[in-house]
Amino acid sequence: MATDAASLEAASVRRDPIVQATPFFYGWVMLGVAMFTQYCTSPGQTYGVALFNKYIATTLATATFQQAHPGQAVVLSKELIDAEMVTVTTAYLLGTILAAFPVPWIGALADRWGLRRTITVTVALFGMACMFMSQVQGFYTLFIGFLAIRTLGQGSLTLLATNTADMWFQRKLGFANGIRNLSAPIAFGTFPIITIFLINELGWKQAYVALGVGVWLIMFPILIFIYRNHPEEIGQLPDGDKRGVREDGQPHDPGKLFLLPQLSLGDALQTRSFWIVLSFMTMWGMIGTALMFMVVPFIELRGLTEEDAQVVFLSMAVSMALCQFFGGILADRFKLNYLLAIGSTMLGVGVLTYWSINSVWMAGVYGVMFGMAQGISGAGSNSLLARYYGRAHLGKIKGFQMMTIVAGSAAGPYLMSVGKEYWGNYDRVLWLFATMFFVQAVACFFATPPAERKDIASPHTHPNLPNANHGTDPFTGAPSGDQPQPVVQAAD
Repeated sequence: MATDAASLEAASVRRDPIVQATPFFYGWVMLGVAMFTQYCTSPGQTYGVALFNKYIATTLATATFQQAHPGQAVVLSKELIDAEMVTVTTAYLLGTILAAFPVPWIGALADRWGLRRTITVTVALFGMACMFMSQVQGFYTLFIGFLAIRTLGQGSLTLLATNTADMWFQRKLGFANGIRNLSAPIAFGTFPIITIFLINELGWKQAYVALGVGVWLIMFPILIFIYRNHPEEIGQLPDGDKRGVREDGQPHDPGKLFLLPQLSLGDALQTRSFWIVLSFMTMWGMIGTALMFMVVPFIELRGLTEEDAQVVFLSMAVSMALCQFFGGILADRFKLNYLLAIGSTMLGVGVLTYWSINSVWMAGVYGVMFGMAQGISGAGSNSLLARYYGRAHLGKIKGFQMMTIVAGSAAGPYLMSVGKEYWGNYDRVLWLFATMFFVQAVACFFATPPAERKDIASPHTHPNLPNANHGTDPFTGAPSGDQPQPVVQAAD
């Protein structure tokens, strides 16, 4: 006899007691999982690595002195430590640039293996990479360590965290991403406190070991007991929707949303909007990282102190958190290309505010302005790829984008420092950065959805389900049990 979709869904839930015990849409649980995953990328993020730089440089300087003066008491000069800091920043630059290239491959694995399996492998390797950082002894081991934590933390795990939310929401994706994005300012505000405590109590090497173990202790129980790949896997629909009705009047089944047009990376590369968004995200990563990386020497040139930089971090964290949340709500109500254009304009104004810092008050104004700009920009960009191109090949598509973002973040501080050396100050570089954002804002108006997903990409419409042969082939490679498959009529 035939088994209908309702029976399959009921059987799926019965086999999953955790889902059965959840009295609401399981996507909200997975949204919390995405936030934890994003938080656990912190040891590989710039704000996490920066806390260890001076300790690593001092350790390398000590080794250099001992090699040059065996048997003598170690006496470290500022010049020697500064020279080893160049070693640290060079290893960081090269490691970050090369870390960009494996990320698309990780995205492709997520499409083939499923997110749960891919995150599990990534978390296992990321914890080991943090532990390896405690063993660095020179440039080459430091380079390998930076390459590992940047590839696995900043690149791969960040990509997989964002894809987790994208799998569970469609119409409410902006709101969901607004909540998920709160993990970034939370980490920005709390992770340095945790890390500094570990360094003071354990030393910087054992602190890295503790961070690696901490990532495992947080993520492995979540992955074993809570993580689910997508709503179709447990008989639910994105956004927690109930059964909808197709244009022909028939009820649809879980999984049929994947019969909507699902664009591949090759399809995305042929669209204008993909390249506009790619250039915007790369530019944002490059300039935003440059401003943050150089904020201390910049404000010291303006007569402020290193302690005054805390005003920038605090004000930026608060404004970013608020604007990311409310910006997520806007992403469900306004066209995403408009939000990108507004965000790019605000980022340009933020750069000019950075250039105007001459007091603690102006440092706070910059933090608020640039935090707001990043919140609005993130609201538009975080939801765009899933809505414009679908979920089936989202790992490859976002992986390609993440590759350019990571590479851009490596190049930004270098370009800013070279500009200062060439022109004698940061002024022309900052005016160039601002101009780039203003030009990009005009381009963002043309980042409209592909024709085949125009209606689906609109936050105001609930997609009707077209015929199964409408749209592109939803999957690449051999099918796996982790991939969402359409529910079909079965016989027993």
